[in-house]
Amino acid sequence: MNAKLLAEFNAIEKSRKDLFDDLKSYEDEVINQKPAPGAWSIAQVAEHLIIAEEGSLKYLQKKTQDTSKVPVAGLRSKWRFLLTNTVFVLNINFKAPAVVVPTDNFATVEELDKRWTQVRADTLLLLNRLPEADLKKEIWKHAVAGKMDAYQMVAFFNIHFNRHRKQIYRTLAEVVL
Repeated sequence: MNAKLLAEFNAIEKSRKDLFDDLKSYEDEVINQKPAPGAWSIAQVAEHLIIAEEGSLKYLQKKTQDTSKVPVAGLRSKWRFLLTNTVFVLNINFKAPAVVVPTDNFATVEELDKRWTQVRADTLLLLNRLPEADLKKEIWKHAVAGKMDAYQMVAFFNIHFNRHRKQIYRTLAEVVL
C-alpha cells in the first residue's frame, strides 16, 4: 500500500482507538442505553459502523480474488464519492440501509472494540497485499452510492466515522445526565 493510503488508514484507526479510550471509562449499561425510544444506543452506533466495515471487507475479499475484469475508478466513482460526501457534510439524515442496521443485543465496549479492531486489521492486511493498480480500481461498493476505489473507501470510512462519532457523543451526553 502506498504511503498516502497507509497514512489515511492509520489516521482513521487512531480516531477509532481514541473513541474507545473514551468509551472504556463508562459502564456497559450506559453504552447500551438508548437516549429515546427508537434511537440507537452508543453500542448500536458502534455496531452499525462495524457492520458497514465488515461488509466492505467481505466485498473487497470477493472483488480482489481476480481484479483483471474490474474497471479502474473514473469520473463516475468520483461523482459517487462526492455525492456521498456531500450528504454527510450537509448532515442530511436518512435511514440506514437494512444491511447495516445494528442488532438490539447487549454489547460490551470490550467486545465492540475487539470486533472492530479485527475488521480493521483484516482490511489493512488485504489492502497491503494489493498492487497500486488494484487500489485504483472499483473494488469497493457503498451500499447506496455504488462502486468506488480503495482511496474513496478509506475516505468514506473517515467521513462515516466522524458523523457517527458526533452521534455517539450526543448520545453519551443524553444518557449520562
